[in-house]
Amino acid sequence: MQEILNLKQFIDIYPVFTMGAMRALIFNADKNGFDKVFIRFSPTGKRGRILINVSKFFEWLEEQRA
Repeated sequence: MQEILNLKQFIDIYPVFTMGAMRALIFNADKNGFDKVFIRFSPTGKRGRILINVSKFFEWLEEQRA
C-alpha cells in the first residue's frame, strides 16, 4: 500500500521541503514532471486538497539528479 499524505502532513514529516517550494513544484507540474507525484482531490468539484504520493515523490526526486 502506498503512503498518501496531504500537503501539510508531508511538510510536517519532511520539513526540508517548504510550503512555497512544494507549491512552486505543483504550479509548474506540467513542465517539471511533478504531475505524477500528486493528486488534486476535490469531492465537491471546488477547491480541494493536494495529496502527495510519498514513494512517487522520492522516485521523482531521484530522477532530478540525472
